Amino acid sequence: MVQGNAAVQRPGEAPPANPERWWTLAAVECGNFVVYMDGFIVTLALPAMARQFGVGLPVLKWVIVAYLLTVTVTLLPAGRLADIWGRRRIVVIGMGVLVVTSVLCALAPTVETLIAFRVLQGAGGGLVLANVMAEITAVFPKQERRKAMAVNASILALAQVTGLVLGGLLIGQFGWRSLFLVILTVSLAGLILSLRILRARPRSQDRTAMDWTGAVLAVVATSAPFLVIEQLSQGGLQPASLALLLGGAAALALFVAVEQRLPKPLLTLSLFRSRAYTCGSVAAAFYFVAAVSCYFLLPLYAQLVLGRSPVMAGVLIVPLSLVLTATSLTVSSLGDRVGARTLSTAGMLCISAGLLGLSWLGPDAADASIIGPLVLLGMGGGLFHPPNNSATLNTVPPQHLSVANGFLSTARNFGQAIGTALAASLLAHGLGAAGADAALAGEVGARLGGTDLAAFLGAQQLAFRLAAALGLVGALISAARGAEAPVAH
Repeated sequence: MVQGNAAVQRPGEAPPANPERWWTLAAVECGNFVVYMDGFIVTLALPAMARQFGVGLPVLKWVIVAYLLTVTVTLLPAGRLADIWGRRRIVVIGMGVLVVTSVLCALAPTVETLIAFRVLQGAGGGLVLANVMAEITAVFPKQERRKAMAVNASILALAQVTGLVLGGLLIGQFGWRSLFLVILTVSLAGLILSLRILRARPRSQDRTAMDWTGAVLAVVATSAPFLVIEQLSQGGLQPASLALLLGGAAALALFVAVEQRLPKPLLTLSLFRSRAYTCGSVAAAFYFVAAVSCYFLLPLYAQLVLGRSPVMAGVLIVPLSLVLTATSLTVSSLGDRVGARTLSTAGMLCISAGLLGLSWLGPDAADASIIGPLVLLGMGGGLFHPPNNSATLNTVPPQHLSVANGFLSTARNFGQAIGTALAASLLAHGLGAAGADAALAGEVGARLGGTDLAAFLGAQQLAFRLAAALGLVGALISAARGAEAPVAH
């Protein structure tokens, strides 16, 4: 693969048909795969970690949330750095960080060091993820972009199912530490592909272009909701919770004020003049807030309530990923005739319906009662992702692609992290301090009973119904984007 500078592209022009575009897609999707797999693969390992470290859900949830939160707060600065230094440089650095931190996580002696290494791993994931859809949009002509976005959504589904099934197999055979060897292997492959395939661009001579003030304010504003959720889960609404909420709002207001005054801001606020971009980004956040509750709660439900092994708990979610993949590939051609608003809104409605179905799961649910809602969730994801991603970025000028993708990815991962934090906090609060510690610590195959079982099912029902309601909000936002003109061939 020959590296070099991409041809100059004028604002508003469609990118030329890059002869290496499919190889470029393979390179960036390797990063996409590992970042999303890393977010889901650890869920199955929480009971095994609880037995080894002697801690419960209130602590162990941060093994997942800390990673997702760090990915989220890294994305905007990573998008801006990619505009300054080039996407290839940032992706390569991110893949390198994922390689190193995978080894560190596998060797972590305590839960505190594991969480710290997960924070570093999240930073590497953010550097990679900030550039995936921007690279796709930059190298694919508009008429092929839906197909590429469908592949992107399929990779997301493949990452989920691979993480859950392979994770379950490895936990049973080699223990939870072996999970990070999978991350290491895929990260190495992504690093090699990125070095060989991605095109470089000259580094900007303007070393003052990075908006570090905006970056700090963005981190504070993005982190505040997670701290509020943590406070609420521990003691309800308290003065500290209100102070955190006001502090986050103030940081957000300052961020907007700073960005409006800078000639080269971290986030180009003019992007939000486009209703398609704004509604698409916010709808993506609501999609992930809603859908991620399934990926967090169902593997725990399968292990702790149904008494299944980690691998069988992972296999349970395979239908969702298969349907999501099949629907994504079908929608890539259908979307040219129907439009993003109709498809994405229908997808969000399917998500809410599927989550409502999961909220009725009892102590002895049959597979059929689980698979039906999962098929709806898979259809919803397949209908939502490709048209929403493509329509959201289609109107963005090429010179702002990295920043625009950085914010879209921030919205997606913010939703994912918030959804996980909400589900974990509701579950921990429902179980109580003692129950939250004891629930995960049982032997493989042990089933909850008595008050712990009732508390788990009650908290799970509340979490799924809240997620379903948030999915309906996402559907309304998706519908508000306006009609999209069909793509001309």
